[in-house]
Amino acid sequence: MVSLTPPAAPETAYQATCDAPSPQPALMSNVKADVCVIGAGFTGLSAAMHLARAGRSVVVLERGRIADGASGRNGGQASVGMRLKQDALEKMVGAEDARRLWDVALDAWHHLHGLIAEGLDCEFAPGVFRLEHRLDAVPAAHRHAAMLRARYGFDALEPLGPDDVRRLIATDAYQGGVYDRVSGHLHPLKLAFGLARLARDAGAQLFENSAATSVDETGGVSMVRTPAASVEAKRVIYAGNGMMTGLDGGIDGHVMPIRNYVLATEQLAPEVAEGLIARGAAVSDTRFVVYYFRVSRDRRLIFGGGETYSYRDPRDVKTFVRSHMLRVFPQVAKARIDYAWGGTLGITRSRMPFVRRVGDRGLAAAGFSGRGVVLAPYFGKVLADAVRDRMETFDLLARLPMSRFPGGVPLRAPMLLAGMSAYKIRDRLGI
Repeated sequence: MVSLTPPAAPETAYQATCDAPSPQPALMSNVKADVCVIGAGFTGLSAAMHLARAGRSVVVLERGRIADGASGRNGGQASVGMRLKQDALEKMVGAEDARRLWDVALDAWHHLHGLIAEGLDCEFAPGVFRLEHRLDAVPAAHRHAAMLRARYGFDALEPLGPDDVRRLIATDAYQGGVYDRVSGHLHPLKLAFGLARLARDAGAQLFENSAATSVDETGGVSMVRTPAASVEAKRVIYAGNGMMTGLDGGIDGHVMPIRNYVLATEQLAPEVAEGLIARGAAVSDTRFVVYYFRVSRDRRLIFGGGETYSYRDPRDVKTFVRSHMLRVFPQVAKARIDYAWGGTLGITRSRMPFVRRVGDRGLAAAGFSGRGVVLAPYFGKVLADAVRDRMETFDLLARLPMSRFPGGVPLRAPMLLAGMSAYKIRDRLGI
């Protein structure tokens, strides 16, 4: 008899406001499938859904529970575009591929809204303020908005000056920026659980508490082993993002796991909640270690800030994130912190996604670097398309220049920590 792990008490505000699906069994006997998907987050669940809908047999392996990683623990910001701005991409890959990457970003946006139109309720709300904490950085933000309007036809960015920010957001921490009326925010765990439901409805098999421990390509098939059993598959999709360390050296060298932290206050009085951020929008800034925050549907301030570069969390996560929150909203100092949590995401050196072949039969997408809410579900579709030999978008993404983290897996975290310390000091000094 397979033992199912019951849901734990809510650790995150998302878990407390979302009906979890029934626990899925662990893989306890050997199975065969057309495709084995490693990771039950946005990317893996989307890939499984698209493949199952196309008639492929799919097995999904998740080391913990569905959406245990960044997919169920992020700040919920759903942003249009890649992490790098288009002018930087033009310098990196040329104008033609930069335009194609912009089209990929728009396709990802439409893919998300297509899922919502299917009835996947994830509480999407439009609007994101992208703010600068340095006055001298504001003109560049306005120039970028003008460039997107003139060259890409994207006119959704409204320039903001210091007075605009103070009128719209109850803080003195920012000097200007832009308002993005197309991007927005959502309940990420509801998105992940909705994808899991759609994948299962299409025929995919999901196994929880079934970590992939190794992948071997032998005899024309791939053997994906777990502690208790194995999956024999024609193709393998690596979709564990920051939680895949140890499966493939190429992924490990290019995708580094970091921990990011979020808190949720108690439910605020309506006049307080409505007064923090105008237009029901979310906020993100351009600090090197980004602050991102919004007011949830149940009137909690959800605030993200602070990182660590290992799987170890700060001793007191509430205090750790609260100190960042009070730099922006000192007026909520008396609000009780009901939830505080961390999540593991994957970053790359370039902050662009890592999309590559793995061996002869594997495909990987990881390293969304904070833009996974919109990109990761779409990249699951890209991987599913590639399994079906529809390679155009996969090949475009696989052409992105990608360098390894220095020092290899043992030294990448301490070397990144040393390098980022200077940027953290700059953030604190406002320079």
